[in-house]
Amino acid sequence: MAYSGNALSVRAADRIMDMITHGRFRPGDKLPNELELAGELEISRTTLREALRILATRGLVEVRRGVGTFVTRSQSIHADYDVLRIQNTNVNTKDLYEMRLMFEPQAARYACLRATDEEIETILRFGELDEQRIRQGDPLWDESEQQFHNAVASATHNPFITALLPIFNRAIHRGIILANEAPQVVEMTIHDHRLIMQYLRERNAEGARTAMYLHIINTMREFSIELD
Repeated sequence: MAYSGNALSVRAADRIMDMITHGRFRPGDKLPNELELAGELEISRTTLREALRILATRGLVEVRRGVGTFVTRSQSIHADYDVLRIQNTNVNTKDLYEMRLMFEPQAARYACLRATDEEIETILRFGELDEQRIRQGDPLWDESEQQFHNAVASATHNPFITALLPIFNRAIHRGIILANEAPQVVEMTIHDHRLIMQYLRERNAEGARTAMYLHIINTMREFSIELD
């Protein structure tokens, strides 16, 4: 699962990426040591470590234990940086759910076509865990909801979709907050997830696409998000 981090660590990661894209650090360069870089950014070392983990999960830096952190030689660094910036953009719930509607139904379709058997089992396991936590009122519902949807997206084997996972997570987190004020969304989510899982289990690509589309549409309606 992609590591999304908190707002402070995302901003710190954004600032480090500014240093890289503006040429202060080039591919292959070693970043300053933890104490020095944290001091320059005026953040704690814990926040710096989270920021570096964000960049590492994007493949933009490599942490070599006992040696230091190095800028990778990835050719996609600017594209990944743009995605990271989007994570920290102030957008409303409608924008986030429209983004999900554009990408996630098709992601479910491709997951059916491309996922390994092990990946399908992982998706189903996260779906079952999510339902269990929802019914128990577990505060970790947010985490398992993200794991379920992230597992579907990851099973597309498309790096552009997986790069969007932190943004999916942001939308899901916003939805969980709203769901706490709309109990009817809970049962609807369980029903919709079961349908998505059924089609994934059967490798029914069009069924999975339609079920994911309806899940997002249903959620938007429950949250009174205008459908254009």
